[in-house]
Amino acid sequence: MVMKFRRLGAEVEVAGLNQASATIVDRLGVHDKPGAVDPLAVH
Repeated sequence: MVMKFRRLGAEVEVAGLNQASATIVDRLGVHDKPGAVDPLAVH
């Protein structure tokens, strides 16, 4: 969902995550990495 809205040009902030979920998103998430949206633009 984050990538979908970022692709549309929206700024997205995910709120309300518990510590475990926030850690997983920080370690594995690509939503905030430079260029992460570009490869998805073709879909």
